[in-house]
This record gives sequence, C-alpha cells and structure tokens, in this order.
Amino acid sequence: MNELFDERKISRRTFLKASAGALALGVLGGEAWANCWCNLGYVDAHSHLWSPDRTHYPLVPTAKEEDVDPKGFTLGDFFQYAGPEGVNRVVVPSHHIHFGTDASYMTDLLKARPGQVAVQAWVKYDDPNAVQEMKKLEAQGVKAFRLVLWDPFETWFKDSDPIHEIYEYAAMRRLVICPLTNADWLPQYARLAEDHPATTVVIDHFARIGIENFGTPKPGTIKPEDVKNLTALGKYPSHHVKISAFYALGKRTPPYDDMIPLIKACIMAYGPERLMWGSDCPYQLMGVHTYKASIAVVRDRLDGVSVMDREWMLRKTAERVFFT
Repeated sequence: MNELFDERKISRRTFLKASAGALALGVLGGEAWANCWCNLGYVDAHSHLWSPDRTHYPLVPTAKEEDVDPKGFTLGDFFQYAGPEGVNRVVVPSHHIHFGTDASYMTDLLKARPGQVAVQAWVKYDDPNAVQEMKKLEAQGVKAFRLVLWDPFETWFKDSDPIHEIYEYAAMRRLVICPLTNADWLPQYARLAEDHPATTVVIDHFARIGIENFGTPKPGTIKPEDVKNLTALGKYPSHHVKISAFYALGKRTPPYDDMIPLIKACIMAYGPERLMWGSDCPYQLMGVHTYKASIAVVRDRLDGVSVMDREWMLRKTAERVFFT
C-alpha cells in the first residue's frame, strides 16, 4: 500500500490524543470540529518528511544513500511523535541535500492530506528561471519557498539578481519566502525588506544563531551581535521567525533553557504573532533529543509568557501564514 495513504501509519490513539489536547485548549467549538478536524491542535512549522521509496522519489546524483539517516521519515512516522504532544499539522520544508529541487513527494503529500500538510519547496535564489519554477509548484498547492543562503556572506545583492524577481512574485501572489540562512546574512534581509516590504518572509531556525564550526555543528555561542541583527528585522511587519531546531543551537542539550533568552528577545522584537515553533524532525529525535523536549521549551518552560502568546507561537502564527 502507498504509505501516503496508509492510515495504519497514524494510529487512532495518536490522533485522539492530539484532538483531545486541542479541545482542552478550547481552540474550536463543536460546529467547527464537525466541519474540519484539521484546524485543531498545534502546528509544527518545520519537519522534514521523505519517503524510503527511491524508485518514485530518487536522490539527487550528489547524494549518497549511506548519508540518508533515517532512510525515510513519513507523515505516519512524524505523527507517532507529534500526535501525543497535541500536534496535528505540519509544514514540510524541502530537504535539498537529499532531493534537490524535486518536490514531488511533498506535493503528493499535499494532495493526500489537504489541510494537514503545507509545503515549503526549494528554489535557487540565483536561478533566472526561479519564478517559472515557483509558478509550477504554486499550481500544485505550494505557497512557501525555501531559499538556501548559508555560504559565508560576501557581497550585497545587485538590482539585477534573480532574488528580487522571486521576492516580487511572492508579494504579488501572497506566497511566503523562507530563508535558510546564517547570521552574517541578516543585514542583507534588512535591505531586501526595504526593497520588498510586501513580501512575507519567515526565517528558519533563528537564522542559525548559535551554530559554530559551519558544516559540523557543535555547541556554540549565541552572540549578542547576531541577536541584535535578528531582532532588528522585527521592525518589518512582513518578517517572521521560526523558533526551531533547538537540538542544533547553543548548548544543544535538553531542556534547552539557554535558548529561552533568545526566544524572549524575539518575542520583544516581533511579538508572538510573528513567531512560530518548529521541531526540525527527524533530527530532533536523535541521541538525547526528543520531540517532547522541543515543544516543551515553548509550551511549558517560557516563564512569564502568557498562554495566549504561547498559543500564537505553537499554532496561530503558522496557521495564519501557511494554512490560510
């Protein structure tokens, strides 16, 4: 059976736990429950999913099978961890290292699970044909696009660079740009924000603040100048931040309390309405790291942050940006 449609992969007990948790929060009334169950529960704004089926979803030539770990991480696998924590929707970013720009598995998921899955496909920021690719994917229901800018920053974008056309098309079509980037790129996004104020931008993983030794992440320092550059983007109403990938940032040790000052600085700069939590599974499940530890940082450990503000970060922001 095609695993996209295999209901056995998502157990009834797992689903009921997620639904009960959402109902306890009073998210929706009975009429809405009857009409659309998928609007209940938290949203994981960042979890990679891929199939172990290499026939239908092959790796790019530069990827090696021995480097793909796990061999597959499907929607059913995801909900075995996410469902018990009250999560029942997920934003799936492209895993470009393994699959390049091929978004076919994600768009198949999107067709199979409308309202439960949103897709963040990869387009190359320096590709003159990027907008044409965006149009093709948009026709398949994709509304968010990942830009990977993680090489060391060198020069400012020129007016002729394709990234401007990408931003312009995203603004015109109300699409979302999601940069996977490093902290040294942050001043560049301020310039782009000045040029394209109507483009919705969601920066992945705090712009990877707290990662050192690029390419081989190890415990790192959350540098004040990087935090300053990230929070400075809060003045642009179109900009959002994913508070995500705790396993890879800072001390990289549960319960990740060293990330709490950074989260609170982002709350002050952006407001909770422009922040969204994401796990970055399946990597959040490796070694000492767990799904529960990731969501608990926002759900349970933000002293002084109201229940409503946490509700924005765990559900309402991602719901507004990716599911409406």
